[in-house]
Amino acid sequence: MSRAASQASRWAALAALLLVACDTPDISTDEVAGVSYVHERRRAAADVTRATEAYSTKEDHGADIVFRTDPSVRPGHYFYVKLAEPLPPGGRLVLEVVRVEGRPPERHEFTPSLRPGFPFGEYVIGLTGAQAGEGKWRPVAWRFSAVDARGKVLAAKHSFLWGTPADLSAR
Repeated sequence: MSRAASQASRWAALAALLLVACDTPDISTDEVAGVSYVHERRRAAADVTRATEAYSTKEDHGADIVFRTDPSVRPGHYFYVKLAEPLPPGGRLVLEVVRVEGRPPERHEFTPSLRPGFPFGEYVIGLTGAQAGEGKWRPVAWRFSAVDARGKVLAAKHSFLWGTPADLSAR
């Protein structure tokens, strides 16, 4: 076999492997495109205070739209969410959180009246107060959804441990 034929067969084998790898189906079927990202982070009292609050007593969120499960408490576990498309009028943000393995998820709904500022604004959803957990608690699993006024899911993203298609069909 000539060197050119040998090289061509190697490239053909590599291309076949790449095509097979790209054809692997998604593990979960409940994600709906439209959520650019969801980042989570624990925030202490010092983390949620802005410098502008030293000059005024009003809380300033900048370009972000902030929701908390307990509006009077600021420290907690926060989710930073960026949607690819704006929510339609009457749309809601839904955060489902599994606090303890084997228990059903807690559901928290928020209805934004404003959109985050362009280009860096985000929806910031905080589990605060009793929902924040003790110390450095983190949820076992979570799912974020954007739904319209009738409850149709427009966009959704979940954590790795949220479930498999078999688990999701049982819910």
